[in-house]
Amino acid sequence: MSYANLAANVENVDEGALFGLHKLLARTRDVPAGEKKPVVGSWMQLPGANLARMIASMGFDFVLVDAEHGDIDDGEMHRLVAAIGNQGCSPIVRIPAPENFIVKRALDTGEARKFVSYCRFPSARATRPTGDSIAASPYSALNGVRGAGSPFAPALFKQSMGDYLANANKQIFLAVQIETEEGLENCEEIAKVDGIDMLFVGPNDLCSSMGLPPLNHPNEPLVQAAIARVLKAAHDAGKYAGIFCVTPEQVLQRAEQGFDFMNLGADTVAVGAWNGEALNAIEKIR
Repeated sequence: MSYANLAANVENVDEGALFGLHKLLARTRDVPAGEKKPVVGSWMQLPGANLARMIASMGFDFVLVDAEHGDIDDGEMHRLVAAIGNQGCSPIVRIPAPENFIVKRALDTGEARKFVSYCRFPSARATRPTGDSIAASPYSALNGVRGAGSPFAPALFKQSMGDYLANANKQIFLAVQIETEEGLENCEEIAKVDGIDMLFVGPNDLCSSMGLPPLNHPNEPLVQAAIARVLKAAHDAGKYAGIFCVTPEQVLQRAEQGFDFMNLGADTVAVGAWNGEALNAIEKIR
């Protein structure tokens, strides 16, 4: 990573260029539901750079590093983001809380896409958690508070510090999860917040928040209506809409519905599903 030619690099930035998820998701713009090709990725909750490289090389658009529920600490987050990015796949970090220092440390790995998995959006302060996260994300040129000190992020992209500082703000992609009734009731307001790029539905927690069995959300009409409401709120505000999926059938269903962004299961889901099927197949000899 080099600090050379800082001024020249900043001056030569292409302000119209799209990067990372912004570039991938652009293919979903102005395409009717059922015809668009959504962005589909995987979800990591297990540690291990080798595992990350394997998943990232399989053809997914992105791999999400789950630092909220996964067995992934700060150092492991750095290693996984580097492993994913080096395979030409887009890394995303699901941060454990919308705290200033957590947001900035996730960005300093070189990862410019993050999920704010924040379950509470009190009606009187619906945008405050996301507002704090937005302020922590960009450098000061965009009214942010991020410090220009990480040597790791430029190295991941094989850029000089000047190149990285010139482009980093444009690469930031902020998704907020709607997974409680409070979030649902404020989803239209949240979607209009400048700096938020996507509303992402967590159907299990949303279903649970509504007093229903969380894993039964596909069969709950109230939950399905809530999911449709979030989708509409996102698109009405000119934002992307995403949702957590476990099976190929769910991904195809949500793509037909009009969602732009889905994960196809997770590493933990794959381990459980494959081993379960394999053990059932040899049940007669056990």
